[in-house]
Amino acid sequence: MNGNPTYHAIALAVGTLLVLPIPVGVLAGWTPRRFRGRWSAARLHARAVLCLYTLMPINAVPRMLDASADTVTACTLLGFVSLAASAVFFIRAERAVGRTPTRVS
Repeated sequence: MNGNPTYHAIALAVGTLLVLPIPVGVLAGWTPRRFRGRWSAARLHARAVLCLYTLMPINAVPRMLDASADTVTACTLLGFVSLAASAVFFIRAERAVGRTPTRVS
């Protein structure tokens, strides 16, 4: 049912390399040029992307360990909680952008 763990490991490694660096950098203090005037929105976007990132290990690790179907299903349901948290952070970020005056350059 769980497939080849090598494929899950490769997908998790590639996803980590592509998704993780920018949100971690933003939370550490670096801000992309697009978000320079909206620091709070940048942090909220970073948290939302990290919540989306947690879907990867939550779904891949049980399959890599050849866990039971009940464990895989429970982790998949936990992934939906992470997805909902991400949606909340994205909504809060958009509301923060709406309150922040934008500079025209």
